[in-house]
Amino acid sequence: MSFDPNSDFFEIAFNVTEHTEAMLAYWDKNLICRYANKATADWFGITPEHMINKSHLSEILGTLFDVQLPYINGVLGGKIQVFDQVIHLYSGKAKNVRITYHPNYVEGEIKGFYAHMADISPLNNKSHDNKTGVEKLPEFVTQNDQLLENVAKTLNENLFIGFPSISALSKQHFVSESKLKRDFKQNFGKTIFSYYRYLQMEIADRYIREKRCNKNQMAVMLNFSNPSNFSACYHRYLEEKSSDGELIETQKEDNTHNKTLIEQAPIAIAMFDNQMQFIAASKRWVAEYKLENTGFIGKSIYEVLPATKKKCEKLHNHCLKGNIYQCDGLLLKKNDGTRVWLKWNIHPWFTTSGETGGLFIHTEDISKIKAIEKENKQAEKLLKRAATLSKIGTWTRDLLTHTMQWDNVIKSILEVPEYFVPDIKTIWKLFKQGKSERLSKKALKDALKYGSSFDIEVDMITAKGNSRKIRIIGYPEFQNNKCKKLSGILLDITPLSPFKTANFLTD
Repeated sequence: MSFDPNSDFFEIAFNVTEHTEAMLAYWDKNLICRYANKATADWFGITPEHMINKSHLSEILGTLFDVQLPYINGVLGGKIQVFDQVIHLYSGKAKNVRITYHPNYVEGEIKGFYAHMADISPLNNKSHDNKTGVEKLPEFVTQNDQLLENVAKTLNENLFIGFPSISALSKQHFVSESKLKRDFKQNFGKTIFSYYRYLQMEIADRYIREKRCNKNQMAVMLNFSNPSNFSACYHRYLEEKSSDGELIETQKEDNTHNKTLIEQAPIAIAMFDNQMQFIAASKRWVAEYKLENTGFIGKSIYEVLPATKKKCEKLHNHCLKGNIYQCDGLLLKKNDGTRVWLKWNIHPWFTTSGETGGLFIHTEDISKIKAIEKENKQAEKLLKRAATLSKIGTWTRDLLTHTMQWDNVIKSILEVPEYFVPDIKTIWKLFKQGKSERLSKKALKDALKYGSSFDIEVDMITAKGNSRKIRIIGYPEFQNNKCKKLSGILLDITPLSPFKTANFLTD
């Protein structure tokens, strides 16, 4: 089924609610946005008002546009496109996303396509260890690390060749220049060029100390324009090295202060060095992890809490590069064998020289909350099951954004596919001509004009040609004397034949 985006009723029709977390949009064949839902602001930092009829798809996707271009060409060629991709949201958070592009045909001609982006991180990242049943850490938290390590490797390969431009690095590693510069500095504590110079000076220092080259020769080897520039860089490098020793005592004082604060904290928090050895832990941490009289200070967390090595070592290494990590729920096994859901906050702490000295880790036991969530999910499944069995579906029609939604129960009742996108012209074809069609149109007219709610029984013909007795209840919502939304329920009240009733009672 398809519809004309320029019709009187709908510019775009999507099977979506206003509050879905998935990003939904419609792009015409010129790749201009004609519809976007509210989730767009969370995904790409731009509101629908600033997108619709204004933004080109390349402006929204940025560097991802070239990567997605084959799929975009595919959907404009008439084929449905489904693919997975890691996307960094406007907030900076990475998500594993499943993207679906569906072509929109009008009288045999493609007018544009629907775009649906759904977060599948919970599917990809909450896989379980077959032996323990414990959830694994999200894999995507290390993807950015790998990207930056590859950039650092490229810089190492070019130490005697010359600094590759930021633009060249960006293209080579398929990342935007702004993101590359920001993330690199966050991870390595230096700009890309400063890091490159530092690597050069490390080599120069070794060659000079080993008397393999003098300063002038190193300047030539490292492609400096003149020896004086090299000497200035090398001098700054030696000063930084010599100042490291002076900072050690200051760092010791800071660590003593932090240790005191940690030990007195009323929450479960611990401080670690960059080898993940305990420096300090609060009394709450000691009690929750049953570490009384264990002499854990100075020992590695992987020795004291062995279950954390497999679960958390990659994550710790990620944070030791200067990254912050927050986790709303991770299932871990304590030393006594009990499994608990923990909420994690991991923050790096830095030495006076600006390098990562270790981590602060705060955990909170949320096992009771998770148990309640599980009960709520089971109750929600029962409610959905009850709605399906009772054949009661929900529907909405938004007159301001020109969107419509049918839930899967309605689609099942009217025997249309799950991917069906309802539009007015198609919907009217499902009503039986005559009394049912007239009654429905009058109810709709009164609701839009006078704000009248309605409760009607009509005959409808499903997409497969079967007759159904349907009860439709609708409630209009008005704003500034104009109907902005219709919503309600649809019930299948078709009488069961005696044969079907008997089967139902014996099932």
